[in-house]
Parts: sequence; structure tokens; C-alpha cells
Amino acid sequence: MTAVRRRTAMLVAGVAAAVLPQASCQTAPSPPEVRLVVLDHEGIERLIDSHRGKLVVLDAWSTSCPPCIKEFPNLVALHRRYGPDRVACVSINLDYDGVGDPVDVRPKVLQFLKKHDATFDNVLCRQEAQQQLKALGVYSLPAVFVYDRSGRLAKQFDTSSGEEFTYADVEQCVESLLESAGK
Repeated sequence: MTAVRRRTAMLVAGVAAAVLPQASCQTAPSPPEVRLVVLDHEGIERLIDSHRGKLVVLDAWSTSCPPCIKEFPNLVALHRRYGPDRVACVSINLDYDGVGDPVDVRPKVLQFLKKHDATFDNVLCRQEAQQQLKALGVYSLPAVFVYDRSGRLAKQFDTSSGEEFTYADVEQCVESLLESAGK
């Protein structure tokens, strides 16, 4: 082997040794995890406030509410469509009925969230369901609240008034707010 070839081979081996260990350490980013935190009403308000600058869609639901279960996949689809940079989706579970500890219902709720791959902010309400409904200003579930980029409640969807709603209505509201803000 000539001196030039030896130096070229050493140079290539040196570059490969410098680059390959770094490349082998790099892994694909792991997919977002489904998480569930326990918060009281004030914590939920702080969570909404932490998303200022984005629209926030807050969905209050329960695993014992058939319309909630039916509509929940639409919250996941909304999150996937608009992404966390423009629209922050937040689910507030109200399964806790005031008996025992709210953490007792956590496994059931987390199982449901994982089944639907709900990788946005998920909250298990620390307060008993009826107390939280009162704090939200509604009488029953499901209920969806859309907040504008300044954190102001732009639209409330619930059946307390006797009007039914679907996520098509929620998405129409989101689209309207995004368009008015120039997306």
C-alpha cells in the first residue's frame, strides 16, 4: 500500500470513528406519552392559562357518560389535526364521585386515555364531579369549552340548555377563531 493510500485509509477510518458512534447513539424521538395528572379547579385554571397564545379546547368528560365516550375520539382527532402549537387540547375527567381518593379511579381513566392515544394534557379532577361541574358552570356532561388565545372563554358547548352539540360544532368554532387570528 502506498503512503497516499495509507493516509487516505487512516483519514476515512478516523472520520468514520468520529461520526459512527454519534450516529449510533441517536435514536428516533419517542412518541408522546399518555399522561394523567390529578388537579383541583385552580390547577385546571392554571393549566389553561399556561397555554396563552394558543386556542384551548377543554373537554369535561366521564367514563360513565356514553355521549362523552362517543365524542372523545374527536378530541384526539382535533389534537392531531391542529397540533399542540396552534390548539392545546385538554381533557378533564370527572369520574371521581367523592368516595375514597381520586387516585382510586386513575387506572380506569388512564386505560381509556391510552386506548385512544390521548397524548395531550389529561387531568383527573381532584374535586367531586358535582362540585367541579358547578365550578365550570354546567349541570351535566359532556361539556366542551373553547378559549381564545388570550385565555378568554370564546364558546361553551354543553347540553344544560337543551341544545345538543357534536365535535363538528367545536371544530367549526376552532376554525373560526383560527381564521380570525390569521391562523
